[in-house]
Amino acid sequence: MITLTIILIFLFTIFLINSAVIKSTQNKFPKNSEAQNLRLTEKLRQLVLTLGLAMIFISIIYINFFYKSSLEISAEKEKKQKIERVSAQKLAEENEIKRLGLTKNEIEILNQRAITVKSLSDEVENAYYILKSKKYFVDTEIIRFTGLAKKTKGSKFEGKIEKTKDSLIKNENLIGKKQIADLDKKQAAEESEARLKYGKDLRNLLLDRSLDITVKVFGKGNKKMKLTYVLFNDVWFRKFETLGYFDMIHEKGFTQIELSDGYGYGRGMEYGK
Repeated sequence: MITLTIILIFLFTIFLINSAVIKSTQNKFPKNSEAQNLRLTEKLRQLVLTLGLAMIFISIIYINFFYKSSLEISAEKEKKQKIERVSAQKLAEENEIKRLGLTKNEIEILNQRAITVKSLSDEVENAYYILKSKKYFVDTEIIRFTGLAKKTKGSKFEGKIEKTKDSLIKNENLIGKKQIADLDKKQAAEESEARLKYGKDLRNLLLDRSLDITVKVFGKGNKKMKLTYVLFNDVWFRKFETLGYFDMIHEKGFTQIELSDGYGYGRGMEYGK
């Protein structure tokens, strides 16, 4: 919009100057015809036009590459101030890190947060929030509380943080073993549930193939499977062996697989735990 306005102003100015030149020549040579006066002023008018176009070009360059509105100047100033604030804050943080003697590892773990941290109080809350969630590695939290102990030295949190750090260090092996046991228990429960679901899916798959084979998943950890079908016999058992059906089921974590006709025939396959 500014560019268009400038162009219009210069064009109008060129028009006025050329008109003034022609009128002045007419006044000076009233006996000349209009064509004669135009010829007399042609060079001057061309010079005015050239200068006008040059000014338009220079103005466009200036407006598009150098000119800044008050809003743009204000925005740039605000951006510069923001960068300076961030730089000052970063420098202050770096100086604080050096003063406290925090290691790179401690800084990295302290920056791993589960909640928003805006103050030392929030950072302490974050550390205990992670501990209470039980979703942590004990060695990681020892590093976190070691770093936090440095940051809280001389504050009201110092005693509490030191006590927690010492407790984590003292009970590291015990906590680690409990975490592994809890993880194993959780994994075992998930695998047990997966085997139960596999039994249901296998039953539906067999029905889709017109085989009314009953599938029963049972035992500790759902590691046993019993397939019952009225036509099961040694021929079927051999098929399960040679075609890899037993192995396929075993890959899902089943250690005992039995085929039964529901009356008297029963034969199974057992795998080591």
